[in-house]
Amino acid sequence: MRNFLFKLLLFLIIFAITGLIREYVFQTLNNLIYYKYYKTTSIPIPFGFVWLTRFSYVTLYYLKYPLTIVFVGIFYSLNLFFLKKFQVPSFYIRILTLSYLVLISLSILSMFYAYFFSQKLNDDEYLFSRGLMGIAQSPLIGFVLFVLYLWDKNKLQQHEKRNSNL
Repeated sequence: MRNFLFKLLLFLIIFAITGLIREYVFQTLNNLIYYKYYKTTSIPIPFGFVWLTRFSYVTLYYLKYPLTIVFVGIFYSLNLFFLKKFQVPSFYIRILTLSYLVLISLSILSMFYAYFFSQKLNDDEYLFSRGLMGIAQSPLIGFVLFVLYLWDKNKLQQHEKRNSNL
């Protein structure tokens, strides 16, 4: 039990650190975009990001898309590793993969719809797509599947216990 709690705490810390890094990168990028557009900023640009000031506003804006893909990949990998480390059955792993595929597909369809039918990427479809990518860039799906696995495992153990007493 102690090992279980230690691993769980370790994964919580890893997910929190990854989430904070993601937030820092996107906040800094948004600050750089603001700087490029308004030619001023009240927030200093961190040393490691100064080289990005050479790029145009448009380039920085569109840099968010590949970064989103990278962080979705990182969080998918972390969720997958998390579930495998706790020896969750492959059924739940398939649900994780399917969930990510559905989130990404719906997000892409929403963006295409917004771009081709509205001719802009700032409507409700864009907000819907961002919301889906927010879920994909979090431990939410992995944690829900882990809780469902523990619940199913507990139900199975209770069922076996009742049937063994007969």
